[in-house]
Amino acid sequence: MTMKRLMLPDLLKGLAALFMVQIHITELFMDVAGRESLFGKTSLFLGGPFAAVVFMLVMGYFFGSNKSTLTQNMFRGIKIFILGFLLNFGLNFHLLLKIRFADWPYNPLEYLFGVDILSLAGLSIIVLAGIKSIKKGQETVALLLLVAFTAKTGFMNLKLTSDNHYYILPFIAGNYPWSYFPLFPWLAYPLAGFIFAQHEPRIKLFSERNKTASIVIISAVATGVLLYAKQGLNTTINLPAYYHHTFLFFLWAIGLSALWALSIKFILKLFPETVVTDFFCFIGKNITLFYVVQWLIIGNIATAIYQTQNIGQYKYWFIGIFTASVLFTFIIKKIQLKLFQKPKNKVL
Repeated sequence: MTMKRLMLPDLLKGLAALFMVQIHITELFMDVAGRESLFGKTSLFLGGPFAAVVFMLVMGYFFGSNKSTLTQNMFRGIKIFILGFLLNFGLNFHLLLKIRFADWPYNPLEYLFGVDILSLAGLSIIVLAGIKSIKKGQETVALLLLVAFTAKTGFMNLKLTSDNHYYILPFIAGNYPWSYFPLFPWLAYPLAGFIFAQHEPRIKLFSERNKTASIVIISAVATGVLLYAKQGLNTTINLPAYYHHTFLFFLWAIGLSALWALSIKFILKLFPETVVTDFFCFIGKNITLFYVVQWLIIGNIATAIYQTQNIGQYKYWFIGIFTASVLFTFIIKKIQLKLFQKPKNKVL
């Protein structure tokens, strides 16, 4: 029963990984015509709420139910934050060589200090660890922070944007081109996942006892998502606006993610265990490793072919890179298991 219950978040992360690879290829490989086509805009949409938003929601959800100590959680957050720096170096290695030896006119610090999702994840875990150490009122503190970090994003972007290159500020907020996932507003998503985890038993009980009310609530959420769809889509395909979105988009993304999770849950009930679901659950369980692998591949190739590929070439890049990322993830995981598994005691 436990495995089935955990299958949904793992599957959501695995599908998010699929959307993540395709959006990275669209952003970095495809030419202007491809990115501005219907295909390109669809790719940007799928790589928005269904990728980063889902990642952070599920991360917050899992964190809400973990039993680690404050020290263990803090150490984990710091470790992931440092991994973000190391990944920035690895995925930009080809570019850094060009800057150093071919005199390409770029500032290497903007790439080494790029605020990507691992940086956000590490900082979010540190914040959540602090909230979880509070004995009373954890959900209240999380909710207040959630509102603050979405409602005040525009204000913080203005306050923290500087002509001076303060490389710490972009991790918090500010209109910096190398700041993709700053705490304002992105911390709100792991906070939302954390709050949901705290109230999940009550939500399940309510939905089981009040099916009519549940249908009304889901219908209201779906209506809200549809009414805001045009603005939501426009924000998603406008990357600077997406990375620094405000409260209304946050609500739309949360509603869309909830509907997406319910849809996947319904599919799981119809097809509880298939090769496809097991495959994506494997990726979801190993999402950090998969994320690092796909970025190392895409980032270094992008330096050589940046935004020069047409739509006809897209499928070859996607199939090749996604397959390679899965294979490397599988091989590395197998090696890790062999290196760290405990030897069985011999029976005399």
